[in-house]
Amino acid sequence: MTLAAGLAIILFGLCGGLHARAMAFAMHLTDRKHITGTGALLIALYVLAAAHIAEAGLYAVGFFIGESTGIGGFAQSDVNSFMDVFYFSVVNYSSLGLGDIYPTGHLRFLAGIEALNGFLLISCSASTIFLVTTRRHS
Repeated sequence: MTLAAGLAIILFGLCGGLHARAMAFAMHLTDRKHITGTGALLIALYVLAAAHIAEAGLYAVGFFIGESTGIGGFAQSDVNSFMDVFYFSVVNYSSLGLGDIYPTGHLRFLAGIEALNGFLLISCSASTIFLVTTRRHS
């Protein structure tokens, strides 16, 4: 459990830091170029979507590490590639939770932390998109 908790703390912080940088980059890019409206929306969407995909990827690496160190695994026998684990991570990060793949052992704890982290960061993205698209330049 200690390894799972440590992994969760590290991934939570890495994803939070990455997302803070992505939000700042989207704000800076649209402010510096005085981009508003649809252009600002598209820039923010692409920057933040790339950040979310990278963050789910970080958690996928965490699940892969957790599985290889023996702290848990996946109940399905056909989860045998990184893409399968990445798919699970995206579904979990977005809180979609399809349930076709689910973790076992202490990876269940990591999955719960990922869902919480994803929810928080997706909410931050919504706030950033609102700020970017409603901001007025003087």
